[in-house]
Amino acid sequence: MTRATMSQVSAWHAAAAATAGEAVAAADSEFTAVMGQVAQLVNSLLGEWQGAAGTAAEVRAVEQQLCANHIGAALVDIADAFAAAGTLERVCGEVEALEGEARAHGCRVGDDGVVTAARSGTGDLALDLIFQAGLDAEAKRMQARLIALLDCAGATDADAGARLTAAGVALAALEVEPAVGQLDSRVAAVLGGTALLPDEPSELCALWRSLTPADQDALFAFDPLLGARDGLPALARDHYNRLSLARLTAAARDRQRWLTDEHPDWSRGQQLPTTPHDWIRLHDWEAERQRARDLLTGYATVAAEVGPAEPNRLLLDLDGNGHAAIALGNPDAASNVATFVPGTGSALDEIDQGMNRVRNLLGAANRADASARTAVIAWYGYDAPPTLSDALGDRRARQGAVLLDAFESGLRATHPGPPARATVIGHSYGGTLIGFAAREPGLAADAVIFVGTPGVDASDVSELRLVGITPDRNTFHIFSTADLADPVPVLGRYLHGTNPVDREFLATVFTSSGGAVCLPVVCRMPFAVSAHGKYWEPGNPGLQVQGQIITGDYPR
Repeated sequence: MTRATMSQVSAWHAAAAATAGEAVAAADSEFTAVMGQVAQLVNSLLGEWQGAAGTAAEVRAVEQQLCANHIGAALVDIADAFAAAGTLERVCGEVEALEGEARAHGCRVGDDGVVTAARSGTGDLALDLIFQAGLDAEAKRMQARLIALLDCAGATDADAGARLTAAGVALAALEVEPAVGQLDSRVAAVLGGTALLPDEPSELCALWRSLTPADQDALFAFDPLLGARDGLPALARDHYNRLSLARLTAAARDRQRWLTDEHPDWSRGQQLPTTPHDWIRLHDWEAERQRARDLLTGYATVAAEVGPAEPNRLLLDLDGNGHAAIALGNPDAASNVATFVPGTGSALDEIDQGMNRVRNLLGAANRADASARTAVIAWYGYDAPPTLSDALGDRRARQGAVLLDAFESGLRATHPGPPARATVIGHSYGGTLIGFAAREPGLAADAVIFVGTPGVDASDVSELRLVGITPDRNTFHIFSTADLADPVPVLGRYLHGTNPVDREFLATVFTSSGGAVCLPVVCRMPFAVSAHGKYWEPGNPGLQVQGQIITGDYPR
């Protein structure tokens, strides 16, 4: 392992690397969007070009598009490497603080991180022996922390440098030979059907970062939903998911058109069925049309949320079943990463509402610690109950828990340098889902916040598991809040067990309150349904606390 020196760390400007990574990522997004427009224009022209010349032009267009894809993948690798170097900003700050602490104790700090204790000179031999033992022990303690930081800094710097070099070589090679050369044997095995991509996020991440842009693009051509795999770096997921978004939108539009053409009379409300069998067919047909419409609306909402008007947003998940995840900030480059899990009625076309809450959470975190890089994610990655009646059971929570576990493990696997502080926030039924995700072997999170949750099917925090945290410490890592006017936490305890805000659950409880709409009759009721959605509105005291929890600054 390559250990960094104190002089190297003091000379680094990691924030500049992070800024460079963001600039390269933005350039890649712009390049990909322009090349997509070019491809559409070329395809429209080639459709009217017949004969040998037309065929040759089509082949050339495919080659150029493939080359553009490779360039985009190379840019993503460069941006990801810069982002990794940017995480050293946190390490540099900790090294500087520890060096200052050592000097304040009168210690000398060598360039190799060795800490030499000050000498006790009271003149009393017995006292000096006792004091010197204490000074030496304190110096060793600080040295152990300092060496660990320098090792981490050296490893991160070496890895980022190697990846930048490899990406630069791959980009230069594209200028000489744009066509795909020989594929990596591991990639060839996957494409040939004799091997599978790793399911373990850390293994997939290691494989991915060892591949060339051409190999990565070959995997995307093989699996168009590659960007939804947990274990791919955030920038790579965003790059490939944006390419998938256009394809999925077109597929949903074609499906809707095909269904309409299949039964044009039914589409106009004419010649409706007269037999029970045909009425069932009509019902199934209408359900399929509605699903296609919902997908189109959802994809349009996603496109608006990650469009040019919304910079610094990464599309971390997208599939053909109405699931997506959007990050505000790059989780691979952040010191704090929070994931928001919505509840009942959270369809894909409402992810804009989730992004509004994510934006407010990020603002609260930045107010709690403006010096730290924080990313917050709206995770709409499961089949949320569409109605309250669907939320009475726990089937959807159990199914979604598996997906959330994999997503959080993926975030931890792809983060370079020191691990980010991970917080998972569950609203309403989303908290119930987190309750199932935080079972053995554990959820990859440092903190969990249950917000307006009906229950998590656990008697107390000791039944939950967070990776790296012993159950006896769960009280200090599991938080809960509920507005007194919110009916969901009160009524939910009859369905999903002890409520997280109840004393016997043993979570750390904090106060939230939002202004409820006061109408005749409603004002005389003990509950206000509107309170259930006001936890992230400016002015709610609970929002400030959530920001402090995300950054690890919650006062105890």
